[in-house]
Amino acid sequence: MNSRSDAPVGPGAPSAAAGPDAMAFHSGSCCKCGGTDGLICISEFGKALCPRCYPEFVRRRMEATVRRFRMIPKGCRVAVAISGGGDSGALLDMLARTRGRLNYTLTAVHLNMGLGPYSDDCLEVCREQARKCTVSLELELAKDYGVTVSPVGQWRTCAVCGAVRRALLPRVAQRIRADVICVGHTLDDQLMFMLKNVLSGHPESPAPLLPARPGYPAKAKPLIQIPEQATKRYAELVGLPVMREPCPHFRDEAHRLKEVFDHLERLAPMGKLQFFHTMRTVMRPERDDTATEGPCEVCGAQTRMRVCPICRLKEAQQQ
Repeated sequence: MNSRSDAPVGPGAPSAAAGPDAMAFHSGSCCKCGGTDGLICISEFGKALCPRCYPEFVRRRMEATVRRFRMIPKGCRVAVAISGGGDSGALLDMLARTRGRLNYTLTAVHLNMGLGPYSDDCLEVCREQARKCTVSLELELAKDYGVTVSPVGQWRTCAVCGAVRRALLPRVAQRIRADVICVGHTLDDQLMFMLKNVLSGHPESPAPLLPARPGYPAKAKPLIQIPEQATKRYAELVGLPVMREPCPHFRDEAHRLKEVFDHLERLAPMGKLQFFHTMRTVMRPERDDTATEGPCEVCGAQTRMRVCPICRLKEAQQQ
């Protein structure tokens, strides 16, 4: 891989710079061992690392985020939502390799949306990821709830899929008695959520950790200080199988705001992380809406509405 954020560098390579205040991001050698072969420079980290030191460096950054935000209490049961992609797969691998050090048990959870051959391929990749990480895989099928991932009214396919995933994940985690759900949202995802909130007139910072509440285990985002490019390179280096083909319903425009921060990073290396930390101090914390929750009138699941999204979707699809 030879992109702007993780291109290999060698001895005497020019330092990354931003404007008049040029900042050196590497000295032509690995910041951990001093090696010079196959160096990887992630501009968001401001460091160069050799392929041997890189995976442990990224794991330690993930672990530092877990500790800073107290995401995973000792002795708890953790469920990791995996899709077959690189971000969630990398998170599963990192958590599997640090579970002894942080003292928790781990289970992978895959929500199968029933999107034909694509979902079948995702499931096989998830099984391989779970096997490689030596964790059990809990499979949940959307069709078992009487719903399909297809457009309904003004809801496009991606909106339906997201609603189903958000509704089913806590139910699965509760069933397997997980204390914490971990999802693979990266730094890029978190920045996009922040910007969307600002542009919509709701300047609230998405919480790194949502505390447990009735019907919902705690939800944590251990990768929020790690960029997407870093997780992709991590998955490659540890030999993790990942889905190469995008979802057939994926739309690039839905993620176009990430380009804003990619451009920022090109102009000001390490700008993404600085922006993230600054915005967390100036934006309002995410509101606690638990007071508005109650049981769904149809199925009894906790919801902020009279009828939960799954039951509303099921009713709409039956009409």
